[in-house]
Amino acid sequence: MIASLLFAVFTAVGPVPAPADTMPVLTLPEVRVERARPQSTAAARMPTGFVTDVPAGSTGHALETMPDLMSRAAGVRVQQYGGLVAFATVSLRGAAPGQLSVYLDGAPLTSAAQTLVNINDLPVTAIDRIEVYRGPSPLGLGPATPGGAINIVTLPSSAGVRASVVRGAWDTWQGSGSAGARRGDWSALVHAGYQGSAGDFTYHDDNGTPYNTADDETARRVNNRFDAGTLLATVSGRLPAHVTVTAREDLFQKRQGVPGLGAVPAEHTRLEQLRSMSQLGIERPVTGGWPSLSLGASIDRGRSRFEDATGELGAGPSRTDDRLGGEQYTAAATSPRMLRVLTLESTAAWRIERATLHNSADAYADPPPSRRDTKGVSIGARVEPWRDRVLLTAGRRWDRQEDRLHWSSSLGVAGASALTRELDSPQLGALVRLPLHLDAKANWSQGARAPSFDELFGNEGSIRGNPALTPERSESWDAGARWSAAPFGSTRATSLELSHYESQSRDLIVYVKNSASSVKAMNIARARIRGEELSAETALPAGFALQGWMHWQSTIDLGSVPVWHGKRLPLRPERHAFARVEWRTGPLMLGGEVEYLGDDYLDRANRQLAPSRTFTGASLAWRLTPALRVTFEGRNLGDVRATDVAGFPLPGRSMFVSCQLGAERAAEGHP
Repeated sequence: MIASLLFAVFTAVGPVPAPADTMPVLTLPEVRVERARPQSTAAARMPTGFVTDVPAGSTGHALETMPDLMSRAAGVRVQQYGGLVAFATVSLRGAAPGQLSVYLDGAPLTSAAQTLVNINDLPVTAIDRIEVYRGPSPLGLGPATPGGAINIVTLPSSAGVRASVVRGAWDTWQGSGSAGARRGDWSALVHAGYQGSAGDFTYHDDNGTPYNTADDETARRVNNRFDAGTLLATVSGRLPAHVTVTAREDLFQKRQGVPGLGAVPAEHTRLEQLRSMSQLGIERPVTGGWPSLSLGASIDRGRSRFEDATGELGAGPSRTDDRLGGEQYTAAATSPRMLRVLTLESTAAWRIERATLHNSADAYADPPPSRRDTKGVSIGARVEPWRDRVLLTAGRRWDRQEDRLHWSSSLGVAGASALTRELDSPQLGALVRLPLHLDAKANWSQGARAPSFDELFGNEGSIRGNPALTPERSESWDAGARWSAAPFGSTRATSLELSHYESQSRDLIVYVKNSASSVKAMNIARARIRGEELSAETALPAGFALQGWMHWQSTIDLGSVPVWHGKRLPLRPERHAFARVEWRTGPLMLGGEVEYLGDDYLDRANRQLAPSRTFTGASLAWRLTPALRVTFEGRNLGDVRATDVAGFPLPGRSMFVSCQLGAERAAEGHP
């Protein structure tokens, strides 16, 4: 896995060509490509899995957001709590958002203090691609969680410059610029980006009485402005003995209002976030009989300041200043192919997480910092008894977590606990390459998610801690087939993929009423999820291209709470589909897309039904020069007024225009 990736990276750039007037001309016979295009980086790391690699800039949108990119993968459900960059979570194959692991360049963003990652708090202007692992994920990334994994990959080092600016509805602006340089075996890139919007869209306000339409009105979203900026710097190069070094620094800051529910808006609440991610990686490929080696270190620091001085959001006055941080150290090795059929892989990781909480709005002393240490090792094997025809994989990861927790109850009573738990994550996979460009795949895995700090020790307000919580656990399997070829004389492969998946989850953590003003997390839920995914992508004659997917699923609560047992899990529509068609001719590109979201329930008791809805959009891109492109985009052209989560309205029809300028030449790779 790592060896093949490094080999592709190190051989991507050939020798410097001679001047054109000295190069001989040699005519070669036609070469027919019988198989699909090479695997993506994500598919190479998880060849038996169902993986989607979404490159940035592939949506055709003038304004490209994180939900836009993630929604290009089958099985992905983005839940948005408002406008362009309001709080948004993502789930895969019906799993809860908290069961998904999210990484930035391989470094975990999901933490003991933040199991729910706001995908709109990621540096969208600095992204190169998104790797979506539905089902099992590479064990080298981190502890295997029940909901799969998403890895966000930032821009690689490159030579050249590029810039873009976007203007659109609700006083929205986006600007970004990158500049790179290359000298010998070394390259560097600096990228800066900005996004901002007033977010004052209109929405249907039911005044908190959904069954009484007499008091409904059209309102305008208030306190929804945000300003976000990102700064990325990357340096990579080669050392002797085929060793590569990559250093990366990513800074992200966002200031925003927190508008609350549509029926009960909060006009003065504010949130400010600052995050720094520093990374260093050293890699050496398989050379001769020596294994590949990879060493990595990352340091992340975050600060979150929230102010609700008058308790507009209903939890009482709050003025928090929380600091989160962590360090991770990793090592990985991959053996050369032994006996021509066997490859061994191993990883080791040590992660330290800290959380220091402060609330100046209460009269109690702040608790001491809490800490979680996670030490993990994994081992895996790949067996190819018939090379290029059959691939069998097996792996297992063991993680040991040690918690040192401190908290303060809503009455100011201090508490502390020390916990140690062990997580075991086995997985199996098989890939069979059949005739007629058909691949059959199957996987089985077990995963677990440890309780978060909030679930274990609560917070200063409405959440009561429960140190007796055990990890959520699941057992999953999937199977399917993928067909890929290049018909119609196109250089772009046509692919069709169909898969079936099932998972059984137990000890799920849910919040239950503990008192009139507090909730407590408990292991009382079980769930069964099964479904099918169908995705397709093709390039047609006359410049047409089509991409789309459909998703069917059944999610049933099997827990012990009678009012929930047998009901559909909330916020999991049983039907979800997306399609986009493009037509290119000369410098023009026309695109149209449609997304259908079936009905779903907003609560566990299945009493609040959100009806099905269909969203449509269109875009027009015009390349004025080889380095200059202008894009016009319309979103939600049907002006559908909907909500993903009860009480949080989504925007209606909107228009955006972007101007992109520049050209760049990729450097030797992106480790």
